[in-house]
Amino acid sequence: MGIYAGRTETPKFHKHIMTYEEMAARAKEQGNVQEGGPKVQQFATDKVTFSQEGMKSAKEMREYLNQNGLNSARDIEADFAELAKQLRTKSMDYTNNFLSEMQEVVNEERKTWGREAAGHSFDNSLALMSKAYQVVHDRIVDEFARKDRETTYVIDKDTGARREETVDDRLAELDFAYDRHTTFVAASKKVMAQIKEAFGGVKSPEKPADIEKKTKEAYMEAVSGKNLERMRQKVDSFEGYRPQLSIGSYWENILRQIW
Repeated sequence: MGIYAGRTETPKFHKHIMTYEEMAARAKEQGNVQEGGPKVQQFATDKVTFSQEGMKSAKEMREYLNQNGLNSARDIEADFAELAKQLRTKSMDYTNNFLSEMQEVVNEERKTWGREAAGHSFDNSLALMSKAYQVVHDRIVDEFARKDRETTYVIDKDTGARREETVDDRLAELDFAYDRHTTFVAASKKVMAQIKEAFGGVKSPEKPADIEKKTKEAYMEAVSGKNLERMRQKVDSFEGYRPQLSIGSYWENILRQIW
């Protein structure tokens, strides 16, 4: 099963359990009860009268059981509704789901654009990752806009209570996943600059820490509102997806050299 909008499909839970009488009625409607066949058991209703004292005692016992959660005649429908909520409550960190889904989008983009997107470079890396973010971002927005969407729930961090999940909750999870990935990429470029300097004798044009900072800035700006709009446009070449950055041509050239 694939991942869509960061989540795998949640199981559907049937809330209603048919009674014996309902099953018998359905069987009769469908023609499963034939003449001369086995008879469906009928239940007779006993006529019993209770004294006022007995009625009072039964009422007190029922109230006691209800107050203490011991009444076997409790609202079964409500119990199933609560269980259904629990099944659709976020119970794990979906960061890895989002990272996997974004990687799936990256792979599809590479197939679509071939050599244009295949090269391992600063420009291609930035364009692929920001395009993947945009696709998953829009999937989330579209999912929550659907009228037939099944409600999902989260546990509120402040109150500890279960509440309905919002589109902002899901987008925050996507942002966290993107931030986690790009933080790793930026740190790896810092280490790469340090290794080249220490073992390759290649003096870095800027401090490794500054390279890490600018790499992170570039990835975060790549998913700004203006760049996401660019990603949504139809383009004739993969280059059309490349984000517009404000870090300056000097820093863009430095980052290209490191890649």
